Amino acid sequence: MEQKTYRCIGVMTGNSLDAVDVVLTEFDGQSIKDICGLSIDIPIETGNRFRQLKFMLAQNGGDIDRIAGNKENRFDEIHDNYIKLVADTILQLLEQNHISKETIDMIGFHGQTCAHCPPSIANSRDPRQIYTLQIGSGQMLADLTGIPVAFDFRSDDIMNLGEGAPLAPIHNRHIANDLISKEIFPVAFCNGGNTGNIAVITKDKITGKEIVLGWDTGPFNHFIDLLMREEKNLPCDLDGETGKRGKVNYRLLRLLFENAVQTHNRENFILLPPPKSSDPAWYRAIPELLDRSFPFADRVRTAEFFSAYIFAYNLAFISENYDFPKYFLVFGGGWRNPVVYNDFKNLLAGKVEVLPEHQKQFNKIFTPQPNVEWSDFYGYNGKYMEARIFADMAKCKLTNEPFSYPETTGCLRPTVGGIIATPGGKNKQRWSRAASGWYKD
Repeated sequence: MEQKTYRCIGVMTGNSLDAVDVVLTEFDGQSIKDICGLSIDIPIETGNRFRQLKFMLAQNGGDIDRIAGNKENRFDEIHDNYIKLVADTILQLLEQNHISKETIDMIGFHGQTCAHCPPSIANSRDPRQIYTLQIGSGQMLADLTGIPVAFDFRSDDIMNLGEGAPLAPIHNRHIANDLISKEIFPVAFCNGGNTGNIAVITKDKITGKEIVLGWDTGPFNHFIDLLMREEKNLPCDLDGETGKRGKVNYRLLRLLFENAVQTHNRENFILLPPPKSSDPAWYRAIPELLDRSFPFADRVRTAEFFSAYIFAYNLAFISENYDFPKYFLVFGGGWRNPVVYNDFKNLLAGKVEVLPEHQKQFNKIFTPQPNVEWSDFYGYNGKYMEARIFADMAKCKLTNEPFSYPETTGCLRPTVGGIIATPGGKNKQRWSRAASGWYKD
């Protein structure tokens, strides 16, 4: 029987709140091909208002009902402006590329994550203590675009007692079919946005069984962008120009490692074993990072080294029973900073100093000549890698394929994610089903 070809649009607005990324991807059997993509900057005011919303939610245990119910918080205005921006980006993509909306099977819409408390952070699998909150009405987006929308992808995994993240590993596994055919294996997919995450496609040394792993590493752009915004009124350290003028302060590095990524119960997230997922609400700008008596360039340089450092450190969690990655495909805006990119390569190759207490972990990941390349080098546009995940999730929702597994999120059983809103439908959800308070005894 001939397989149906699906055309789905994926949408992502990451924690950096810098842009709306959309990509139209075609799925034909195991073939995955991008047709076109578009990014539109998120207005500064919109980004700032979302950050204020996230702060309020962090102060109120993720209680969206309370925050949205207070008209002074202007939640409806923030939400509706956001959905209109996403819809406009999708419609521009179609118009610019002369594509009819009737040819699109589904939009995959992630929404904007505003709070996240999975089992690894709650230190519990009690459903009353875990939740995830993504803002965004799939119904409103379907009505504005005239295209069905699959959305609220993380709730099903949380309800199945998983981490709700990362969702990249299964998509990475799907595109790894092409890489494996070219003998590019085992491979690590390395995403560097506001938060970093890793997906590893490898095999068991003894059984030969294919293994898919994935987890969040913690902050990536977060502290770099924070410093640039707060002290220079700039969105990022473009091309690493500030960091290039600074030196790594190893005392500050140790303080960041020990104190800057703490869960709400004061555990060091970096040290937690996978599967695990993080939330920027747990990223703490320690006083030493913000101390203006120390050179700004040194603080930025150390924050950049810290991003690469904890990313590389996390690779030590890969079991010695599995083949260690030979290829590292990087994507996400954070890797466009050449300082961070080169730090990562040098850490893998053992060419830079690490903290003495971590030498054992870095010995485990030692790779004399690491193959670190942009995913674009292998034919996968890194700019749209995250957006493409949700095009893939939309396709899998249509075909009822699981997108999270116990090995990737810790869920109890393979889980199909998302719900569907059709134009003119009656879905009233403006945030995820597994928001704080979802479980009722």
